[in-house]
Amino acid sequence: MKIAKVETFPVRIPGQAYMGGHGTDKNAGQMGNYVTHTHYRSSYNLFTESLLVRITTDDGIEGWGEPQSALVAHIVGQLVSELVAPALIGQDPFDRVYLRDRIYNFTRDRGHDAGFMVDAVSACDIALWDIVGKATNKPIYKLLGGTYHKDLPCYVSGVPAETTEEQIEKIRGWVSKGFTRIKLALGFGVQQDAETIRKVREAFGDTIELFVDAHWAYTTDEAVALARHFEKYNVGFMECAINAEDIYSQAALPSAVDIPIALGEEYRTRYHFKERILQRAFDLAQPDIGRLGITEGHRVVNLCDAFGLAVAPHIGAGLAVYTAATLHVAAASPNLRVVEYQPTQMAISEQYFTPSIQPVAGAYAIPQTPGLGVEPNLEKLAPYIVQ
Repeated sequence: MKIAKVETFPVRIPGQAYMGGHGTDKNAGQMGNYVTHTHYRSSYNLFTESLLVRITTDDGIEGWGEPQSALVAHIVGQLVSELVAPALIGQDPFDRVYLRDRIYNFTRDRGHDAGFMVDAVSACDIALWDIVGKATNKPIYKLLGGTYHKDLPCYVSGVPAETTEEQIEKIRGWVSKGFTRIKLALGFGVQQDAETIRKVREAFGDTIELFVDAHWAYTTDEAVALARHFEKYNVGFMECAINAEDIYSQAALPSAVDIPIALGEEYRTRYHFKERILQRAFDLAQPDIGRLGITEGHRVVNLCDAFGLAVAPHIGAGLAVYTAATLHVAAASPNLRVVEYQPTQMAISEQYFTPSIQPVAGAYAIPQTPGLGVEPNLEKLAPYIVQ
């Protein structure tokens, strides 16, 4: 079996845009297809944007990959076509780990140990695992060593609303469906975030697990003050409080507070995690499989496990291939805490991918069919493929 073809399908689907936990009412300004928000620094997309990669073998097996590429996904596709695909054609997909590392080596010495180039590598890595799963008639988690879990606990991410009172009502709706783990997208200032958590906890008592995404909004002193407030309200973890690059400021936070500090969605290699583990910069790792790929993501899980650290895989803007890859790595993680659930992104995936991987009553089922266990409907996606 040899790799015969590598194709890319950048898609931009109208509606259900991922807005970092908030709706378009929070826009501070538009730049082409992208917007910034009144409280968050990141650019967001007015559409659902992603990249699908299809790798086909000479005997007709198709593997699908998808990175976490919510911005300019077509650029990641160009990197796949021009830098990654030529190195894959004619290779054995069973050499997937070697191939991932070989292609990563092409540009790491030029400083590309993160960003779009690694996204391109990770997309193809996921597709190669899908091929091997289909060729061996096994789901990917079996290839990773088997599952430690009957199902995968998840939390509802974001809960966008105009007011805390509206958020509380939305949370009630999720609780009625069996979802009792909730992460609020905050980062609006120490006092406002503190007040929001107070109100939500008083509304629900200890009937829900409550997590916070601080969206890199705080200095170390502010993050410490906010975390100490959260301690009083039994917040399960505080995510991404301090600038992503600032390891030493990150490292000051976990030792100063008594709630778990989470980070990791930004990082694309085990080396990025290693630096922060050695600095004791977090208590809970959030590897993003769309950025790491399955090979490197599994390495990160095992690295964290060796240091006694739990993992809560991050899922952001992306579709079902990316989510399914995450579920397989989560299933094979002995140190799993919880997995993210993005309702708006899942709603889009339900229209264009089969079978459904929608979580039910607060948990994902582990895909059981060979490979990733999901397939896109290219006929339905065709109007939204960016040429």
